[in-house]
Amino acid sequence: MKRTIVLGLLIILSMFGMAMSNTQPQSMECSSTCMLAFLQPKDGVYPQEEGRRPGRMRPDHKAPPRGEGRNQMGEGQISPMMVDHCLEVIKEIDPDLASQLSAMCEKDPEALQKIIRKQGHRLGSLIRLKESDPDLFKVKVTELKTDAEIYYVAMSLKGLDQEAPSTQKVIAELEGLVRAKTEITIKAQTLYIKRLERHLEGLQSKLADTTARLDEIVQSRMDQLLGVVGEEPVKDPSQSE
Repeated sequence: MKRTIVLGLLIILSMFGMAMSNTQPQSMECSSTCMLAFLQPKDGVYPQEEGRRPGRMRPDHKAPPRGEGRNQMGEGQISPMMVDHCLEVIKEIDPDLASQLSAMCEKDPEALQKIIRKQGHRLGSLIRLKESDPDLFKVKVTELKTDAEIYYVAMSLKGLDQEAPSTQKVIAELEGLVRAKTEITIKAQTLYIKRLERHLEGLQSKLADTTARLDEIVQSRMDQLLGVVGEEPVKDPSQSE
């Protein structure tokens, strides 16, 4: 059963194309929210463009020290909160798989921890996108689900006579899925472009404000510098002897 779960999770996560993230050691327990999250399955979706969030383009954005502020998945223990986040996202993509992982969380937490350490790091970008852009997240999850369907339908054609009427029906189904997936991808790209445009508008507005207040900004900075210099008189080295 574990092998089946790992295979299903691997197939889904292999479609993300996300960068791996390091983690810091933390203790892990199966929290109650981890189990309650699966009582009411709901439809969902997946994300991947979060690798370059517009906020990272800001000049005043301070990046965390190397190894910090990253996804809490990798070597060592995983925090209960991160486990919950991972299971919530997996639930939206595949409720059945999420239910199996939830049961594993209760019966064999070490096995679940090992699975998430190996594959769960790919969910980091998905989790961040869900929080920062729910609309794009839903579209991307739909895209991922369709990708999974395409994979399974395509695999079902393996070894079949492509000229047979029954096989032709499956091929027609596959073509419909590919068309639907392409349309979803176009929608996702449109949303992402709009997201970038909003960020660009913010940068342009900030630039216009800085340009208009150039003299004020220069004067303010000069006042700060002169204030600091004026606090302690600088001694002339020649007078100290």
